[in-house]
Amino acid sequence: MIDIHTHILPYIDDGAEDIEDALKALKLAQDSGVTDIFLTPHYMPGEYDNTKTLIRGEIKLLREAALEESIGINLISGIEVYLTQMRGKMIDFDKFRMADSDYVLVETAMHGFPINLFDMLYQMVKDGLRPILAHPERYIDIMKNINIAEELIHRNVYLQANAGSFLGEYGSLVTSTVWEMFHHGYIHFIASDHHCRTDSYSLATLENLLRENYTDVPVKKLMCDNPARILRNEPVEFLNPEIQPIRKDRDTESLFHRLLRIINNG
Repeated sequence: MIDIHTHILPYIDDGAEDIEDALKALKLAQDSGVTDIFLTPHYMPGEYDNTKTLIRGEIKLLREAALEESIGINLISGIEVYLTQMRGKMIDFDKFRMADSDYVLVETAMHGFPINLFDMLYQMVKDGLRPILAHPERYIDIMKNINIAEELIHRNVYLQANAGSFLGEYGSLVTSTVWEMFHHGYIHFIASDHHCRTDSYSLATLENLLRENYTDVPVKKLMCDNPARILRNEPVEFLNPEIQPIRKDRDTESLFHRLLRIINNG
């Protein structure tokens, strides 16, 4: 697996507090079968003013510490850019490419999209970039109207869901939204968004759940093949029927409702 969204790089955002936290998370990921991991600390002007140079310097230190612990995961530079109405046009997105590819990981306000969000995303696409919107299932606009996810895809925006959203970590409404997106094929990547706040690794938990209840196509596509295309700077197909999940035996909706009952019952 390849995890394209994490906050494991220590000291520089709300993720890992120190090198010990980071190494613990890397060991957990490696034991779960992750081979490559993008380190994507926040870029929020005035709060987390992280630069590519700073991130790469910290990655170098973490890589050295990981080697001493016999951790062989490939650590890749990335960043999660926060988009707001006032700041969007001031951001030089070219500085925040993932692994020097054309892909850029972005997020925005959970409580409501800025009015110029689509304009900012359009400008990125026009400039030759490939925006990936992080955790779309957590935005109130998409929770209220799932069709916005499809509209974003038709505007050449990729969508990255959080593994924890499938597992109820953000509440039942987020969970129902992400499963609906999954069943419609509206997701291009699944990542952990790991913040080093738990000893569990949501990407591995979800991988097991999907492999038990679906064919191998969703896991391979969303956790392996599509993330690998970022590393090779290759385009990911926007609408691909192969990512439609097909249950091995039971009906998809019955699984979905069972999961919701488990989550709602604590």
